[in-house]
Amino acid sequence: MAARGWILPALFLSFAILPLLTSAFLRFPGRHIGRNHDFGHFHHPHDAHNIEDPNHYTGDEEAASEHAEPHGGVEEPETPKEPLREGFYAQSCPQAEKVATEIMKKHFSRDPTLAPAIVRLFFHDCFVTGCDASILLDVTPTGEDVEKKSPHNGEFVRGFEVIDEIKAQLEFECPGVVSCADILAFANRDSLVQAALPYYNVAAGRRDGLASLARNVEHNVPLPGDSAQEIIQLFEKKGLSIEEMVVLSGAHSIGTAHCTIIADRFHDPEKAKEIDRGYLITMQTLTWCVNNTQTIAFDPYSHHKMDSRFYKELLKKRALIESDNNLAKEPHAQEYMRKFAVDQQGWIEKFTTAIIKMGEIEVLTGNQGEIRKQCRGVN
Repeated sequence: MAARGWILPALFLSFAILPLLTSAFLRFPGRHIGRNHDFGHFHHPHDAHNIEDPNHYTGDEEAASEHAEPHGGVEEPETPKEPLREGFYAQSCPQAEKVATEIMKKHFSRDPTLAPAIVRLFFHDCFVTGCDASILLDVTPTGEDVEKKSPHNGEFVRGFEVIDEIKAQLEFECPGVVSCADILAFANRDSLVQAALPYYNVAAGRRDGLASLARNVEHNVPLPGDSAQEIIQLFEKKGLSIEEMVVLSGAHSIGTAHCTIIADRFHDPEKAKEIDRGYLITMQTLTWCVNNTQTIAFDPYSHHKMDSRFYKELLKKRALIESDNNLAKEPHAQEYMRKFAVDQQGWIEKFTTAIIKMGEIEVLTGNQGEIRKQCRGVN
């Protein structure tokens, strides 16, 4: 009887304490009893070191979900990033590049201005969160504005429908194999070839990003009014040297600028002092902008062809946008411009090397990101 007298209270006490212990654990789902074992981490798909503090659980999963995925269990060592390689689709979708090229050629025959548009699209994709096709997304998981809605993109980028067409054809022929990021890289190469750059091979294996945010754009793309130092620092942040920056700026030789973006430069008395007199008079006439769809070529002499005459015009103070003029005054950049102005073949060779390097900025590979089924939305 004495034993039964203490057993019942003990059982009662155990059942009373158990729910409290369970509740305590449920309040901290990211905690684990034991040494060196932290659960509930979140990994940014672009940055394996961006891990939330396991001792600070906020419960704000919505904020984390935009760029991250839950990682349960013991933290695993980071998988080495797989390198891009030429012939990546040789076995899985051998016709991938041919399909892209044929569709691009069809559209070039209808609209030769598509070439610089695709080059700009590729550049603006790679410089924001890496070459991950994030600029192609119409929506992002949190519902925030996407990159293409940034005022620095918006009506200034186009070519999305052509990428959609290539993707749709490749999904028909090789479902779930070719990434939108690689399609954009192939289309960029084909655009440059259309503009007289020699053909070059594109290493592939890029994966598609899972998010796109308009707020990431502003400080990651050069703007028309930027100083030379701002542009140099931006390119250095992306792993590109001053020479590579000058080389890549030569793509403006096939580009255009929207009238309303450049008009003030030619009607501002102070800025006008730095512009060649004859060019200024011409541009003052051209920049009475009718609307924001009006565009003006950077190089009016050969604006469908990649060539180094663009640098000659800059050195003569005939820059269309202020940032190009600022670069032409910067001593180091000016030195490279003088070199390329008289060595077109040398510039073309360096441009090919630089554009390949740019196409590998912060790429996702291996099991990072995903292969989208269609380029405007995540799976």
